[in-house]
Amino acid sequence: MNDTHTRGRHPRPPRPARILANALATTILRSRWHAIRSNSLLLLTFTGRKSGRKYTTPLRYKQDGDTLLVTVLYPWWKNLVVETQVSVLLRGEVRTGAAEVLPEHDGEVVIKIHL
Repeated sequence: MNDTHTRGRHPRPPRPARILANALATTILRSRWHAIRSNSLLLLTFTGRKSGRKYTTPLRYKQDGDTLLVTVLYPWWKNLVVETQVSVLLRGEVRTGAAEVLPEHDGEVVIKIHL
């Protein structure tokens, strides 16, 4: 999929706005007030494929039993192709699982997390 098409359809917010929004969501999800957003957001922690560093990002999810579905638009998902072990902070509880990246469709990638 060509990057221009993806960005045209889903414009990326400015970096300062992304940093602020992610910091706010992360703070809420790690606090005792996580129930405010836990029904639709989780924190995904994964290892960078080149740096080996741990990254954590808040994401919207849908749950089907022990499987979580996350849709992403930006290419950080490539970190999950090689190293599939992830941890999630889901409704105030840390859980581990394996991520499976499904084929890209219309500029979006769905990640299945099997807990």
